[in-house]
Amino acid sequence: MRSTHRIQGKVLPPAIRGGLWMAAAAAAFTVMTTLIREAANGVHPFEIAFFRALVNLVLMLPFALRTGSAGLKTKNHKAFALRGVCGLAFLMTYFTGAALIPVADSQALTFTSPLWGTLLAVLFLSERLTMTRALAVIVGFAGVLIILRPGVLQVSLGAVLVLAGALTAAASNTIVKFTTRTDHPDAVVFYQMVYVTPLIAIPALYVWTWPALDQLLLMIGVGFFATLNQRFLSRAYASADAIAVLPFEFARLPFAAVIGFLAFGELPDVWAWLGGAVIFSASLYMVRQETRASR
Repeated sequence: MRSTHRIQGKVLPPAIRGGLWMAAAAAAFTVMTTLIREAANGVHPFEIAFFRALVNLVLMLPFALRTGSAGLKTKNHKAFALRGVCGLAFLMTYFTGAALIPVADSQALTFTSPLWGTLLAVLFLSERLTMTRALAVIVGFAGVLIILRPGVLQVSLGAVLVLAGALTAAASNTIVKFTTRTDHPDAVVFYQMVYVTPLIAIPALYVWTWPALDQLLLMIGVGFFATLNQRFLSRAYASADAIAVLPFEFARLPFAAVIGFLAFGELPDVWAWLGGAVIFSASLYMVRQETRASR
């Protein structure tokens, strides 16, 4: 059984603690996306992605120095290397897509990650496609159609790239759940950047331009909030089961609505809210049913 923490003399249950970490991760991810859109006005998304990884790595160095070799000792290097490849794919797809579409739309489309995770498990891990899984996937991707409305609107390249980013994030999150069973959450984040940073440097070199000071500050901000997101997310999964913390991820949509309006004057339309709610509800239903079945 997971331990509880005390805050101001009161015991905080693991599910609530994990949920608060997840809500904090959602806020950090939304701010990161907003900064990506702003920085992309003058810098290529691949370069922004490189600075994201580099800043993340630098910010995690104090943890590595403080804990030493004992805190970084792991048997999961193969898993971390695989997550590094997934991280590279996420940076190249999501960062490019998020620069092209409204913040609320990108956040709503990322709710498809659990659905992509189910399809990956069926296709590559030989897991059974149950009625629950099939129903959740069908309903969830119906939510995607509500947002994109193909035939009414032209489906943008940005939306397609964000969906691809959600797919790679699904694979990455699966590895996070596996590695946090034995490794410290900060070690999971540190090794992610150790593998990702040199990988993303390669495509970044092909589009490199020296950034102005304001652009540099924006990209440092991207890396800072990405680090917060990773650390909060790792702690959320380490605190409680996925079914307990997943509902708090929906906070990303109202966060996106507020931040998108303040930063860009964007007001998400009713289709973004409706489609996001449908996708999220399908994902939550699937996770809840499978958690009950496993127990």
